[in-house]
Amino acid sequence: MSVRAVRSPVRSGLLEKALGCLDAERLVGLTMELVNVPSQTGEEKAMALHFREVLASAGMRTILQEVSPGRLNVLGALEGTGGGRRLMFNGHLDVSLKGTEQGTGGIGYRAEARLVEDEWIYGMGAFNMKGALAAYVVAVEAVQKAGIRLAGDVLIAGVAGEIEKAPVEQYQGDGYQGYGVGSKYLVTHGGLADMCVLGEPTQLRIVRCHMGTVWARIQIEGQLVHTAWSDREKNAIEKMPMVIEALKGWIPDYQRRHRVEGVAPKVNIAAIEGGWPWRASRTPAACSVFLDVRTPPDLPQLTVLDELRGVMAEVEERSPDLRWRVDLYVTGPGTSIPADAPVVRSLVEAHRETLGVEPEFEVGNWYSDAAHLNRYGVPSVNYGPGGRIRTGGSGWSPAEGEHQYIGDLIDCAKVYVDMILRTCGAGDGA
Repeated sequence: MSVRAVRSPVRSGLLEKALGCLDAERLVGLTMELVNVPSQTGEEKAMALHFREVLASAGMRTILQEVSPGRLNVLGALEGTGGGRRLMFNGHLDVSLKGTEQGTGGIGYRAEARLVEDEWIYGMGAFNMKGALAAYVVAVEAVQKAGIRLAGDVLIAGVAGEIEKAPVEQYQGDGYQGYGVGSKYLVTHGGLADMCVLGEPTQLRIVRCHMGTVWARIQIEGQLVHTAWSDREKNAIEKMPMVIEALKGWIPDYQRRHRVEGVAPKVNIAAIEGGWPWRASRTPAACSVFLDVRTPPDLPQLTVLDELRGVMAEVEERSPDLRWRVDLYVTGPGTSIPADAPVVRSLVEAHRETLGVEPEFEVGNWYSDAAHLNRYGVPSVNYGPGGRIRTGGSGWSPAEGEHQYIGDLIDCAKVYVDMILRTCGAGDGA
């Protein structure tokens, strides 16, 4: 991208003044404070109420939205003098895991924030995405401490239920209601803006495009019978390997045909269920395999259903007695906004001016609430801290859990300050 900003001496002076008011200690302390409030999906109320107090202390007018009983969004508004654009920072209140699930452990899975080497904040949500929530607040506080009056409004939205979770079979209730329930409620109940930045952990990369997702279940019928009279040829679990082998053959071809800007959509064979472990003297009545199939933004998602049915039809040709069905239980279309959209241009310029380097771009194989916001007419892009792990590399550490590098967190807050001034503009009395 070759967009070049013409720096206004007045605006540059205001930016330097605001950046001089950015409180790094406050940023670290607030991130740890937010991590210390447990907020599993479906249990966001305490976090919403706490974050409301934080927003109010930052001089923002606040409202609560009840998404469902016991689940709240919180919206803070710093209203401008008029004439400027309205900028929203959107972040989810819920965290990915409880820390008690299989394969989790270490301090990065606990709702107890810890500092490590004075450079890293450990704790569930530090990375995804309470660090960004804190950065939003501290950026707004810096602008106010600098005595800058904005023309446009700044919104900070803390939303429930963003984490990629969905109810299926026996897994029901609010604890499984994710995938944007809070942001969808937000934008249909007044939470609108001219543009939005979501501080998902992108490692300070701009993500204007990310994949969609389809969760599918392929079920094979079996025969429920006592072990003494069982027939292995009719056992649904024993038939599942040929289905998985067929999927393993289909996945590379699917990825080759549906790349986005050189990035292949990921496909995950996520889970298998069949039989009763508490009664191993019975063969399974059915066996199911569950898939997460990432989809390009412009791909009709029923394509996945058609392709999986095609895979199973080929399996059935080799095993004529096979009885199967394919169901979709999550369908979340991807999203993409143009490289020259105002929110993208502004973010490029803010990153360049504040950090002195050109930003990198990335196509996400993960999902975010940008998909919903864009569809409701709020141009949205992902840009946040995180992504770097203490032991090297990027992403997150399965061994240690979530942690956030403080240096990236501070840099991100600086860019958010620039974004506020660049988007909302200075009003009277600035």
